[in-house]
Amino acid sequence: MSEILTATQGAAGIIRFNRPEVRNALTDAMLSETRAAMAAWEQDKSIAVVVLTGDEQAFCAGGDVKGTAAAGMDAFEKYRHRHTQGVWHEFMRFLSRFTKPVIAAVEGYALGGGLEIALRCDFIVGSETAKLGLTEARLGLFPILGGAWSLTRAVGERKARELAYTGRRIEAEEALALGLLNHVTPRGEAIAKALEVAEEIAVSAPLSVMAIKQAINRAGRQNFDEALVEGGDLSALLMFSEDRKEGLRAFVEKRKPEFKGK
Repeated sequence: MSEILTATQGAAGIIRFNRPEVRNALTDAMLSETRAAMAAWEQDKSIAVVVLTGDEQAFCAGGDVKGTAAAGMDAFEKYRHRHTQGVWHEFMRFLSRFTKPVIAAVEGYALGGGLEIALRCDFIVGSETAKLGLTEARLGLFPILGGAWSLTRAVGERKARELAYTGRRIEAEEALALGLLNHVTPRGEAIAKALEVAEEIAVSAPLSVMAIKQAINRAGRQNFDEALVEGGDLSALLMFSEDRKEGLRAFVEKRKPEFKGK
């Protein structure tokens, strides 16, 4: 791994974007490495949550246009490449399908593509230094990682229009009020808070968390009756799990359950 650092703490896998000289700007290599690390943890039952973070200056300040395979292509080739080999789009699809919770821990800048990635995580923890913005319009660009869609789901259509049209950067407290951030911490403590929440998640049954994540992911395209039907299917699948039996047994015996993800 050349552009990220990985570590584990308890049941959390931690990925730290590691290009501080350019505020952790995105490259093909960074996203490929992140995907590879997450794919390994997807199969590791000891990892319940993944935390994505940067450094004290930036989570990620957007895309590095020099760090992509398409950088030297002409316009037509870039268009074709986007539909056939786009590492960035494939990473976003992978992130959206990842079955375990993913938390973004933001210090400093989360701009453009950085914010788009954070928005596709399950939620975001930010410190008081966090500065968030979908800034592409100020550069004559388009948020290619689904940012207009993700921002609309996060804050509603009218506020998303304002933020995307203006490219305005917002501070942590405004982001908290809008629901972009779940928590605001003192400077330097976003990762600690994210890991604290990760520990709380790790206490829950991993198969239940996976099923609930699927239900929440589907909620935007369902009416309530569809949610009840699909929720019944997910619940029925859990009836075959050992963890369900362990959870109910532990409840009756008034002890902490020992879930195994089976």
